[in-house]
Amino acid sequence: MNDIKQLRTHISKRLKDLRRKRGLTIEVLTGLADIDFSGYVYLEKGTKNAPRLEVLCKLARFYGVPLEYFFQDYKLSEEKLAKPSFLEKQMLAIFRKMKQENQFLCLQFFSNFRDK
Repeated sequence: MNDIKQLRTHISKRLKDLRRKRGLTIEVLTGLADIDFSGYVYLEKGTKNAPRLEVLCKLARFYGVPLEYFFQDYKLSEEKLAKPSFLEKQMLAIFRKMKQENQFLCLQFFSNFRDK
């Protein structure tokens, strides 16, 4: 699952939870908050595009929550967290044992090989 899709799913769950806690139907919510019905349905399903900031601001105002509420507790899945490879671990172990001046030389050397 890519990062945007994962974030969309997280936001959709937060939106659905807020609406249900308030005892609102989608029809009532979209009417009161002056939001497009079909667009909101896509938001709650977590499909299509990422939610527009303007819509999230409007919903945050409507519910009386900070905009950050929609992003709270969002974490990348374990597969997205960078885990060093065996080779990276070996290089880091060697690098840590070097004298500082050799570390700087090593960094200069490797910086020439970065993808640009």
